Order: sequence, then C-alpha cells, then structure tokens
Amino acid sequence: MYGKSIKNEYNTHEVWPGFSNSMLHSYRVESKLGPGGSGAVYKAWHKRLRKYLVIKEQKDKEIRAIESHRNEIEALKNIKSLYLPQVFDFHMEDSASFTVMEYIDGDSFDKLLKDGKMFTEAEIIKWYYQIACALQTIHKHEVCHRDIKPSNIMLMYDGNVCLIDFNAAHVNGNLTGMVNRSPGYASPEQHMYFQLCEDFNNKRELFVAESQRKYVKTTPIDWKLSDIYSLGATIYHLLTGKRPPAPADEKTISVYLEDYLDYNLAEVAKIVKRSMQINPKDRYSSASELCKALSELM
Repeated sequence: MYGKSIKNEYNTHEVWPGFSNSMLHSYRVESKLGPGGSGAVYKAWHKRLRKYLVIKEQKDKEIRAIESHRNEIEALKNIKSLYLPQVFDFHMEDSASFTVMEYIDGDSFDKLLKDGKMFTEAEIIKWYYQIACALQTIHKHEVCHRDIKPSNIMLMYDGNVCLIDFNAAHVNGNLTGMVNRSPGYASPEQHMYFQLCEDFNNKRELFVAESQRKYVKTTPIDWKLSDIYSLGATIYHLLTGKRPPAPADEKTISVYLEDYLDYNLAEVAKIVKRSMQINPKDRYSSASELCKALSELM
C-alpha cells in the first residue's frame, strides 16, 4: 500500500538499514509503509523538492530481480496521467536497489474490500473509466500492466483512483519483468501462459527466461486485451463483493452477474461481462473503445 503507514518500526533519528549516506542526504525516511517483494516500501520526505515520496526497496541482487525492479521506471518514466504515479529516480546501492516514486495518499481497494466497504454505482463507473483512461495512456506507449487487481489500485482521498505497481509490466515488447498470475484477475490466456512457464521452470513466480522465449512464438498474447480482462475482473469484484472465479468461464461469469442485471448496475455489468469474455477477440478491441463505452454511461 502506498498510502497510510503501518506501525512505524524505526525512529526517524536512527540509521535506516540499507540506505546510503548519499540517499539520506536527499531523503528523510519517515516510516515503513509495508513489505514490498524482497524488500520494503518506505515513506520519505524529499529535502529539495519538499514533498513526500515513496521509496521501494529490492534486496535481491540477482540480475533478473533488479531488472524487474527497474522495469517500473522504464514503464512510467515517459508517461503522464492523473491516474498513474510519477517516477522520480532509481538508485543502485551495494546491498539493494531503490525506486523512488510519487506518494499516493489513500487506501488500496484490496483493503477497502476486506473492510467490507460498499460502493455506489456512480463511484464504480467513475473509477472504471479512470483506470480505463490509464490503460489507454500506457497502451499508447506500448506498456501493458499485466497485474491489475484491487491491491494495485489506490483510492485517493480526493475520490479518484491511481493504478500502481508496474514491476510485472510488459514494456515496448520486451521480455523483462516477472511472469505471474493473480487468480481471478489474470486473464485465461495469462493463466495458461503462466502454467506453461511454471511447468518448464517449476517456480511459483517466474522472471522472464528461456521458458518464455520458447513459448512466446507458439503462445502469442495480446497483453492489452489481457489488461482489459483484468480491469473488468477487478470491477466485477467491486460490483459483486466476490472475488472473480479462476480460471473463469463464460457461464460462471454470467451466473455471478445475473443478480446485478436487474438493478441500476445492469449497464456497467454488461461492460464488465464483455471485458471478461474468454476469447480475447470478443472483448473490447482497445482501452479506447472501453473508455468510449464507459463515457456514454457517465
């Protein structure tokens, strides 16, 4: 979570583990926000910019882990959007690497759902549209997120949303980054792709390796359409209060959404249903088309 800090484990006057003097010269680290893969996430004050930022730590020094960590910078460095975080810097130290990003003041939808938070039709449609706009922006830059789910969308205190965590992003067609799947939110083709790689490498979370190169030609995936599915699955969770089925099938999705087609959410449920079609060709053809459908609802 990028927003509220959990228990502050360190006093701001103590030496923060892993941070060099050069980093501490620029940043005043104030609190630990939570775990972040093989490191942690910290809230820090930038002394010259005079604003709060987030520092994401990666302690794994294996080259592919560092590449994946840097992937977030590569994905976002040339992109500006109201619904995406800004990236500011990337530091390499002897013991770790650090990504410096915008501090997002709010809560993840994962937390809100766990707390039993309910949302209005207008709110859901607005947030759906905002993240669809974020997808439209990144897809134009040939960046695909590949891990859209409630924990990677922040509800900011101004009522808008922000899509975070681009460690697994597909950037300009490269094969850098993790291959993973979030059950219920990953598209059926992403599930299958992960399984092929898992069978080859026998690992739970995989960095891109020869296994992916082996299958990329035989199992092509349009990651843009996969993002559209994952966003639909996330909105599905907001609508129904239930985690999407995984692996999903058309019958299951239809059954779960049936109860909502009788209410005011009928139109947005139809958009979700189309976004979550098993065959990628049956989904919206682009994030732009999805944005248009949602703008008509608004």
